[in-house]
Amino acid sequence: MEQALFLPSGETPDLSGVDRLYLGAEFCPWTFPDLVEIRRGMQLARNASLPLTLVTPVFGEFFLASLQTILAQVLPSFLPADEIVISDWGAFLLIKKIAPHQEVVLGRALSGQKRGPQILDNTLAPEQLEYFQASRFHSSEVRLLLSELGVRRIELDYPPQGIAAIPPSLRGTLHAPFAMVTSSRNCPFRRGGGDRGCPAGCGEVFTLSSPQSPLPLLQGGNTQFIEIGEIPDNLTALGIDRLVTHVILPR
Repeated sequence: MEQALFLPSGETPDLSGVDRLYLGAEFCPWTFPDLVEIRRGMQLARNASLPLTLVTPVFGEFFLASLQTILAQVLPSFLPADEIVISDWGAFLLIKKIAPHQEVVLGRALSGQKRGPQILDNTLAPEQLEYFQASRFHSSEVRLLLSELGVRRIELDYPPQGIAAIPPSLRGTLHAPFAMVTSSRNCPFRRGGGDRGCPAGCGEVFTLSSPQSPLPLLQGGNTQFIEIGEIPDNLTALGIDRLVTHVILPR
């Protein structure tokens, strides 16, 4: 099992036992690192002889020019084992235009997993459980599309009901210990609108509790998560060969 660490912004973590370094943002374009921070993370990976995975976020059209400028500077410096994760299909053609042969990974924001913890209150028949454990990537039509696009790796969460085995044509990455539940472009902390930046920051992480949810929701910024209590021991059998650890709530 490949062990990856998602680099917290501005920190230099202990990389012992780490096989790959993740850098970037998944859910909010305002938290995507600038060129200086990306180059710092790349150098950290190079110094530790680790491959790098750059994660790009869900974004609006306003972010496209900025992302293009950064990727045009960064992608030519990638090594063969380096990757880029997309959380928004809008980034795919942009990446291929800049670096046609670059490995592209589909992030968990694109997985279409059924995520609500309320499912723990339901008794599911086997065929229902199969449906709720599958992602968008399990569809035969989507698998055909990914094959045509040359996508070989997908990223997933481990929701309360578990996940179905990944098709053998794909390789799987699992994020832990925070599983995404839902995300929104309307962040409760952001002040102002349009294309302006976000000087307010993400605010403190807070907990949302409800009688309708058997697990508390964790929120910091525009995305809510649940914390996975225990990583299952059958990941390899499910087609998962990489585990990404987050030491703080993802952004």
